[in-house]
Amino acid sequence: MHVIVRETEAEAIEASRRLMSQINVEQGDEIRNRAQDAKSLGVAKQSELREGADNDGFAEEQLWTGIGAARSGCGAAIVGNPDQVLAKIRRYQAMGFRSFIFSGYPHLDEAKLFARYVLPEIETVSLPRVYGRIPEEVPMTPLGAGERR
Repeated sequence: MHVIVRETEAEAIEASRRLMSQINVEQGDEIRNRAQDAKSLGVAKQSELREGADNDGFAEEQLWTGIGAARSGCGAAIVGNPDQVLAKIRRYQAMGFRSFIFSGYPHLDEAKLFARYVLPEIETVSLPRVYGRIPEEVPMTPLGAGERR
């Protein structure tokens, strides 16, 4: 999920508009249509979501579909101030989401904003611990006790 978080909602929406100002929609269509996942159910559902969005690309409060005009795969972003972004993430958690992959454009800049405004408010967990999948011994793999090359 992409995130555009700013101190105010207006600043976040303006950031989404600036991002769209750099997008060539025809080129985005070409990229999406030649991607390996172009025929997937997920991409089809994201296209439906985008088609039902308002003129600014919002399918619902804080859920912006504009980024999907230029890429395949993840085609939506949470856009808003820190409280709005956090509320949207918590809504997804209440729906049963247990892990997220957050991104943004440009990635490092958005990651820093997310780390400043949102991340300190999110409780993190170890999914292997939650699901009882911690091995009794450290595995003999390069990421465990095995040889690293």
